[in-house]
Amino acid sequence: MALTYLVMLSVRPDLAEGVGDQVAALVGVEGRSGDAGDERVRTDIAALRQGVEGLQREITALRTQIATRDEREQAFAARLAAVEAQRVSEQGVPLATASVNRGPSDGAGSAIEGQIVEPPRAAELPTRRPPPPRETERITFSAPQVKPAAAAPETPRGIQIATGPSVDALRISWMLLADRHKEILGGYEPRFVPSTSGSGPAYRLIAGPIDSTTAANRVCGELRARRVTCGVSAFGGEPL
Repeated sequence: MALTYLVMLSVRPDLAEGVGDQVAALVGVEGRSGDAGDERVRTDIAALRQGVEGLQREITALRTQIATRDEREQAFAARLAAVEAQRVSEQGVPLATASVNRGPSDGAGSAIEGQIVEPPRAAELPTRRPPPPRETERITFSAPQVKPAAAAPETPRGIQIATGPSVDALRISWMLLADRHKEILGGYEPRFVPSTSGSGPAYRLIAGPIDSTTAANRVCGELRARRVTCGVSAFGGEPL
């Protein structure tokens, strides 16, 4: 009977109220007709009553939560409808209303019940101009500064110190020059570059690499002081 009462209370609370009274009456009759000294039966009946009362309290709390949720949903729907109406009004769409003004129509500017209210056109709205910037908000620019572009890195340079009809002749020239002027040419690498000439094949002896044209001119100046033919050129060719 207790289980039947719980099931009916969860499905049909209105019908379970009468059953609860019958259960309580039956429980009271059984308590009176049973053994008055049976403590176990009385304990079970008291526990059952407490369980039923707790279930009723939970159902009441659940009903309260459902009613609160319904009120919140209704309030949210009302706010959403107000926001939507304001958005439509701002976009210039006319709004139809059943009753805009309950008073009589007395001229321009007053709406008649059941008519369509049109928002003011964009041309009729006052234009808002941004306020002029304050003295402290004005942007000032300093004098333009021109920075020179970074110079491209120089390719390695070389010095041309001899010419010859063959590569072997250049090797001999390099051995003599490197031995006589080893304090100047000791750190450089010899290379040869073919050169076209009207009289036949010729080759140029290039020494390097040197970091810059200025440094190459300085080395050539030192060699010219020792009566060695020298000219600045690009560093390239084949190893000698």
